[in-house]
Amino acid sequence: MTVFSALLIFILGLWLSAFFSGSETGFYRMSFVRLSIDAHAGDRTATRILWFVQHPSAFVATTLVGNNVANFLTAQGVTLAIAALVASPGAAWEIGSVLAISPVVFLFGELMPKNLYFRSPQQRLFRNAPLFGVFFYLFFLISAPLILLTHWLKRFGPPDQQAMPLVLGRKRLARVLEEGHEHGLLADIQNRLIGGLLNTTRVPVESNLEPRDHLPGLSATTSREQMLDHARRHQLAEIPLHREQEPDNWFACVRVIDLATGETPVEDLLIELPLITLNTSRLDALMQLNAAAAPIAAVVDDDSQAIGLVHHRQLTEQLFEWQAPV
Repeated sequence: MTVFSALLIFILGLWLSAFFSGSETGFYRMSFVRLSIDAHAGDRTATRILWFVQHPSAFVATTLVGNNVANFLTAQGVTLAIAALVASPGAAWEIGSVLAISPVVFLFGELMPKNLYFRSPQQRLFRNAPLFGVFFYLFFLISAPLILLTHWLKRFGPPDQQAMPLVLGRKRLARVLEEGHEHGLLADIQNRLIGGLLNTTRVPVESNLEPRDHLPGLSATTSREQMLDHARRHQLAEIPLHREQEPDNWFACVRVIDLATGETPVEDLLIELPLITLNTSRLDALMQLNAAAAPIAAVVDDDSQAIGLVHHRQLTEQLFEWQAPV
């Protein structure tokens, strides 16, 4: 065995040590939320890594076997190099050479790759995922007993809590959103929107109610010029309308922009108000307004009498306001 061949064996072992040590760090450093999102988006590499996330015993067994193969090759390379350089090496030569080369193995086969994968786990793990899959099949005959043993031992332990549930509880969902924001998946405005949705889902629309006694509305028979003048004085974007001689019967609205930019009769511009109850949540009210394509909804009591209005614009703005932590 020549020194060159021994050096190649040593370098191969050092590379395998760096590969498996770095992959292990990257695997546990990886954002599983982002990985799941990429996998559901159709990324095949993310899907492959996600399979190992769902079967961690397969990943651990492959890494364990790979590290042992790497350690064997580095030690064997050093031993063969000493045998080629020294005429009759003894045990002291072999032990001393292995101890002398250990700092090199630790630095380039452990410390540096772990640090690199720690800093950019996704990029490096995605790049090396296909090769890790090859090693998984290559070592399968050796790692299979370890995987089976792991599954057998799990039967005597507590249930696995690491699998992501299909339905997230409120605290778990809040943690997922926080992690998504930390990893750049959610912009600040998106994070505020989700926080607003979570915080206002069960808040009743009563807090947004504009009482009928304070409504700057008009009768449906009012002329176009009077409506426009009324909108200018009260700075309105939409004018709520009630039926003639029935000031409490709010049934429609009209957009000021439609009044000002066309000659369409006012009767054809009326938008019927959806009816919601007082205990309807803000989110449900917003969804009903979106479904009806209406800017205003009428809030009614148990007798279906309008007691006030809520505005789509106000409900939407509240979703983006700063919210207390979920």
